[in-house]
Amino acid sequence: MFRRRLAALLLTPLALGELRAQVDLRTQVELRTQAEIERTDVATMQQALDALAPEQGWLALPSGLPQVLWDDYQARFGLAPEGNEPDAARVGLGRLLFFDKRLSRDRTLSCASCHDPTHGFAEPRKTSVGIGGRELARNAPTLLNVALQRRFFWDGRAATLEDQAAGPLLNAAEMGMPSRDAVVARVREVPQYVQLFELAYGREPTFDDVTRALAAFQRTLVFVDAPFDEFWAGEEDAISADARKGFELFSEHCHSCHLVSLRAPSFSDGNFHNVGIGTDRVDHKKVARAAFPKLRALEDGTGDVDLATIVGEHGELGRALITKIEYNVGAFRTSPLRNVALTAPYMHDGSLETLWDVVDHYNRGGIENTWLDPRITPLELSDAQVDQLVAFLFTLTDRRLESQNEKALRAQRQLAESRRDAPK
Repeated sequence: MFRRRLAALLLTPLALGELRAQVDLRTQVELRTQAEIERTDVATMQQALDALAPEQGWLALPSGLPQVLWDDYQARFGLAPEGNEPDAARVGLGRLLFFDKRLSRDRTLSCASCHDPTHGFAEPRKTSVGIGGRELARNAPTLLNVALQRRFFWDGRAATLEDQAAGPLLNAAEMGMPSRDAVVARVREVPQYVQLFELAYGREPTFDDVTRALAAFQRTLVFVDAPFDEFWAGEEDAISADARKGFELFSEHCHSCHLVSLRAPSFSDGNFHNVGIGTDRVDHKKVARAAFPKLRALEDGTGDVDLATIVGEHGELGRALITKIEYNVGAFRTSPLRNVALTAPYMHDGSLETLWDVVDHYNRGGIENTWLDPRITPLELSDAQVDQLVAFLFTLTDRRLESQNEKALRAQRQLAESRRDAPK
């Protein structure tokens, strides 16, 4: 009885507030990098998350989904893995860990530092910044609807959310913890954490349970109730005339990779494609000559660097670093499009600032290179059609994120218009 009552309390704002005070998530450090100072403060991020909470709680049926479809998603995407079936204790613990800077070597970064609730659980930088202000190789992808994916990271190197959660913790350039044991030692600094792990998993803290709790929390971030869904269900006036025209263009030009189907709720095929990003500034053949000997050494046990380090140094090779197949050079995971308006800048390298830039990129046919996906060809859209396609993309934002969507639309439109008006 006590266990059930305490578990039920874990996700209430009052209880979470008390636990935050006990766990002291806002660890004070004298030396902070500039990147740390510029990030959204923890209290603001937590308030933003509280404002997004579903009326029936984070474990309830997600808004906009019928129960039969949610049951299908839970089975198909493995949303209740054995040993980490979701409950209030696990999700509440994962939330605390998500915001806790103790989980980085210098106590300056948390998971939320790069996956900011005020920015669509992504971040506004081109590429992420790790401990010590070190600039990383890739843009931080959103965690919204991450539960509805099959592969994780831009190159798909993690097969489960638990595996994905472990990566940044132990990556020397990201959160920089030196070992699994070091992570557990940090957690055990807080007596309340020991109690919460006992409640959630029936044992003292372990590294695997840290990643399980983080994954349990992230699986609750399901945001699939957008104006487009109402339109797709038959309410024609749910989106504007321009957005409807944009959907027609999208269906003609984009659907082969960005599926519109109940079986693909994130508008992504989940596959990996070279779409011509970064090939104008990177010599992929030169990068491959440097990377593949390291990969072979890693495979035969003679290497002295891990895969995460190789990815950090030679990340522009994309999926090829994982498959070691040449046609995957420069191929990255098809980005989910739900809530995409909130997560600028775009692409694996954050090189495109607005959705107008993204559509313009595809309109030009990408940047020609040896491994360009053959489906990337010039679209020959007019400026008005580009505007319509972008209007459609802004209808994919969940209603709970409407204010962020409107803010993003104003900022991106202003930037796009200023570029169009600039002298050629």
